Amino acid sequence: MAVSISYIAETVERVAPKIWAEEWDNVGLLVGDGATRIERLLLTLDPTAEVVEEAVNYGAQMILAHHPIIFRPLKNLRSGNSEAEIPLRLIQNGIAYYAAHTNLDQSDLSSSWALAARLGLQEAEILAPMGEETLVKLAVFVPEAAVEKVRLALVGAGVGQGITEGEHRALYAESFFRSSGEGMFRPLPGSAPAVGAIGELTRVTEVKLESILPERLLARAVRALKKAHPYEEPAYDLVPLRNRGRVRGYGVVGYLAQTHTLAEVWRHVQEVLSGAAGSGLTARPYSLHGLRWAGNPAQKVRKIAIVNGSGGGFVPKALAKGADLLLAGDVDHHRVLEALQGGLAVGDIGHFLSEVPMLKSVADYLKADQAFAEVEIMISAANGCPWNE
Repeated sequence: MAVSISYIAETVERVAPKIWAEEWDNVGLLVGDGATRIERLLLTLDPTAEVVEEAVNYGAQMILAHHPIIFRPLKNLRSGNSEAEIPLRLIQNGIAYYAAHTNLDQSDLSSSWALAARLGLQEAEILAPMGEETLVKLAVFVPEAAVEKVRLALVGAGVGQGITEGEHRALYAESFFRSSGEGMFRPLPGSAPAVGAIGELTRVTEVKLESILPERLLARAVRALKKAHPYEEPAYDLVPLRNRGRVRGYGVVGYLAQTHTLAEVWRHVQEVLSGAAGSGLTARPYSLHGLRWAGNPAQKVRKIAIVNGSGGGFVPKALAKGADLLLAGDVDHHRVLEALQGGLAVGDIGHFLSEVPMLKSVADYLKADQAFAEVEIMISAANGCPWNE
């Protein structure tokens, strides 16, 4: 069964909200109509002409990508305008395009977390926290017969994720508390009560359903509640909380189970990235051409920082956290010298290879949703590292 583009967007934004994206970024649905139904979805990092052709041949109605196709306003959509080429080809072939970029980088689907898990980092935490979510408690009063309908509607809106204080991800789903009691009301002239009669005091056995949600989902949750609730005017409470919500941010830092030399750790990193260690990090093996490292091979390494994408700017954060090694992409000459001066070894694993594990994370996340059971999801084979070997 096909799902709508809007549903795909909502599913991605539950874990990587658009409001997390940097101001300069351009995320969300960039080409297409949210109502369009999708049966085949192509995942990619980059919006290249080869990827668009791949989507056409695959029969995909949508591309879900990491990097946006439009960063600056387009002045025209004429052929010959290189910046308009990809959007034009997408429109001509009826293919939608959705980008999740810096918001996805700050989520638990990022490649930083995927690589940290495969390396077995313990006591892992966000390297550069960017903030935490404000939480709200929602309590709604529902007649017994409609409780499950309302509960499922709230779950679909992202309520009940069981957010643990200070965690970077939700550890539980469908977390609610219910208690029973008696509700009463007197319908007045002009009302259209689902139960009871105009002018008569009505008593109904009701269930109080309570849960917690991020404030950013509040409007969506209330709309879902009202649509599913049988009453004309549902009774519900919204209570601001001082509990700490989910933390977001860039990169990961954590400890290896044992101390190893830099040379030993680097060999293991290469094995994991190549898939030789059975990592399952990516959909297929990729060349390790261009990987480079800096530091004393005999240096002891226990604490590792990881940043997917361009991570050179996080050298100061890794130094401040006391990391022995930083794994990132696009680390320039001066940042390497800064790192080495502070005793921090560096493994530059390239921009592409540092981010491509994210595609498998996203694919696995979508496939875990039963709504995607009959949606074909393919990770691009045309997208790869642009550097020649």
